[in-house]
Amino acid sequence: KHGFWSNQIKNYVGTDETSGLVQLDLLKKTGCNSSSNVLEIGCGALHLSIPLIKYLEKNKYVGVDPNSWLREKNVNNNQNLIEQKQAIFLNVEDFDVSTLTRKFDFIFSHSILSHVAHWQLEQFLKNCSNVLSKDGKILSSIVLAEGNEFGSKGSKDKKDSMDKEWVYPFISWFRFSTVKQMASKYDLLVEHKPEYTEHYTKNTKPHEFHDWLIFYKNS
Repeated sequence: KHGFWSNQIKNYVGTDETSGLVQLDLLKKTGCNSSSNVLEIGCGALHLSIPLIKYLEKNKYVGVDPNSWLREKNVNNNQNLIEQKQAIFLNVEDFDVSTLTRKFDFIFSHSILSHVAHWQLEQFLKNCSNVLSKDGKILSSIVLAEGNEFGSKGSKDKKDSMDKEWVYPFISWFRFSTVKQMASKYDLLVEHKPEYTEHYTKNTKPHEFHDWLIFYKNS
């Protein structure tokens, strides 16, 4: 199955430069350093990508997003930086970057799992697990069906929304137990980080009260 972001209307709320810097801060809190190999899924308009590329050493950044038009302006405005740091951008719809034959220390996604179809969460975890290094971490925002103390009321019935396709600009909901069960199929453990939601809402947009999860290999 694929067709994840394809044929969507070009009407994205997006983030901004401040949000990008806070996302970089969350990556650093999770252990990312300048020598880490990082994959960003859903790089969009590059609000995280540009400061992250500046921070990382050469040939350490890969960004994927099927909508190349979202990044065109900022790619053009930062061409020297991108070439100097040997950053790579790919149009990918199914989260699969295995053709690069490299492993990543950190995989990051923001506002992707909050819009995916139910089956795409498993696709995301499977393909990310395949390219995650032994001690690597996946840092992702999601919207949990249970809700949170920072403004998310959760789904009406506190259950998975079971969406069959990408639902942007609407929200797809997942119970934490569902996420844990899917993650275990690909030998991943998952940790909920409410303090990341608190940090994000205090330092950028208060209404972006996504839940944040860290996945890592079950060793």
